[in-house]
Amino acid sequence: MTELQIYSLVGAGGIVAAVYGFNWWQEYRFRQQANKAFARNQPDVLLNTPKNMVRKGDGQRLEPILEPTLAAESAPLYDENRLDQAEYDVPDLSEAQLSATGKSTLSDDMPDDIPEMPPAYRSMYTPPAPVEPIAPAYTEPTFSPPPPVAPAAPVAPAVAAAQAQQQEVVDEVVLAGSLLDPALDFIAEVHAPDAISASEVPPFPANKRIQVLGLNQNKQWEMLNSTTRGRFKELRIGLQMADRQGALTQESLNAFCMGVQQFADALDASVTFPQRAAKLNLAAELDEFCASVDVLIGLNIPAGSRPLPMEKVRILAEQAGLVRNHADGTFQYRSDSGKTLFVLANQDQTPLMSTSQGLTLLFDVPRVAGGLAVFDYLADFAQNLATALHCDLVDDNQKPLNAASLANIRKQLSGLYASMDDRGIAPGSMAALRLFA
Repeated sequence: MTELQIYSLVGAGGIVAAVYGFNWWQEYRFRQQANKAFARNQPDVLLNTPKNMVRKGDGQRLEPILEPTLAAESAPLYDENRLDQAEYDVPDLSEAQLSATGKSTLSDDMPDDIPEMPPAYRSMYTPPAPVEPIAPAYTEPTFSPPPPVAPAAPVAPAVAAAQAQQQEVVDEVVLAGSLLDPALDFIAEVHAPDAISASEVPPFPANKRIQVLGLNQNKQWEMLNSTTRGRFKELRIGLQMADRQGALTQESLNAFCMGVQQFADALDASVTFPQRAAKLNLAAELDEFCASVDVLIGLNIPAGSRPLPMEKVRILAEQAGLVRNHADGTFQYRSDSGKTLFVLANQDQTPLMSTSQGLTLLFDVPRVAGGLAVFDYLADFAQNLATALHCDLVDDNQKPLNAASLANIRKQLSGLYASMDDRGIAPGSMAALRLFA
């Protein structure tokens, strides 16, 4: 072997070693970046939200500013004699109570979704005074026969079923359109040359809510999930920009965009992304706003020297319209659609047993529609419950709460809800439930 051949072999070996080393270094660098991007756990924030979780900060609980003063003890609005009997079923309302219920009215700020409140615990609203019409001068009445009324045509069962199905489709389209919002989501649009099966859409890397919509054959946006079987030529893949865990980070956004780009490349599809820097700034600003209105109100009833009898609490809670949630043992006041409006739980967040060392009423401000009306009812129920148990109603600093301090909290709530309305995020709306999850 000549000297030239030896040098050639050594040079070739050096080139191979250099290429191998460079490839190893590139693989190591990308592995480090991937590990850094996916280091966090990625739970479904809509399904695995920790109980009573709120942002950290001084504004976690809304406390009254006014110094409490001793309030006159009001008569309890429950049947004290019922508590001494062996049977604890709630009695039927008397005719007088039913008559009072029928005559009572609520103002227009009470949402339709809030259930009818029992008469004993109904919040006091002052409806506008009715305006008596001015009697006109007497005129000779004239009479004319009423026009004939044609009988309503019966609706065939097939037509009724078709109308119901059409309404269901309309509801699904409206729901799908509300699931993605450029003000709340970073939305990537995928355009494919051939229709994409829903089963081909992979889970994308993210630590926040992701929602995928597909444009179906009827040119309507459809929500994609594990049961979807259609095919779509256009997709919108949205990554939520803020929730109670904080704002969307650049690392999470880059990982999401990389996953969507790889998915599109595999299908020879084109993908467009919004401007990332602008969206990250919007995410930070949105999270800052949400933190300013993310308030959990807690009204507490400490036991004092003797534990609270939970059988008595159960009767009072059920009389007030609360229902037992067997999953966590709390009592919940719910809307007609089943949404939780406020919760009665142990002050230490343990399941309710036969006795309690203290109770707390929790009101998650941004997640409740008709918040002021619900808070009024919550305040009435809390005061009546404390009176019935011969205990004090206090805040988180153990300061007594009276009518003046509760009115001060209500005033602060009005400001929070006004801020949310100005932002276009209605309390209890789908946008609010997403942001404060």
